Amino acid sequence: MAGNIGTVVGFFKKMASAPLYYTINKYVNCNEFRYGTLVGTDDNGNEYYENNDYFLGRNRWIQYKNPNWFILHSDASDIPAEWHAWMHYMTDETPVTKPPADRKFHMEHRPNMSPIFKERYTPSTTTKPKIQSWSPTQSKELE
Repeated sequence: MAGNIGTVVGFFKKMASAPLYYTINKYVNCNEFRYGTLVGTDDNGNEYYENNDYFLGRNRWIQYKNPNWFILHSDASDIPAEWHAWMHYMTDETPVTKPPADRKFHMEHRPNMSPIFKERYTPSTTTKPKIQSWSPTQSKELE
């Protein structure tokens, strides 16, 4: 039941578990109804689904906790590293079934802050420039 063949079945299965406005809004933006088994949830509240009736590469997907379909606020960097491995078929075991080992160098996941102007990284230098640019007005003042 891949692609549009499963949309009728997917519509009724989705309607049983989600509100009507959510289902219609999802169809308008993604042009499909997806249904599958809930595999797990991450610390941010995002839900991960799998349905092996779909083609490989489309059978795993994420449902963001707070999707904003009008502005498309959700970003791929919202996916933590341990779920990234499962989403991209690096492993078939989810972090729920096999939790990742705790390491000293692991940091807490932060999403990409580049779109937010105040929180983005802007490099700055603390060293003096080694070369000064020439301007014609300075040479006339020295004479």
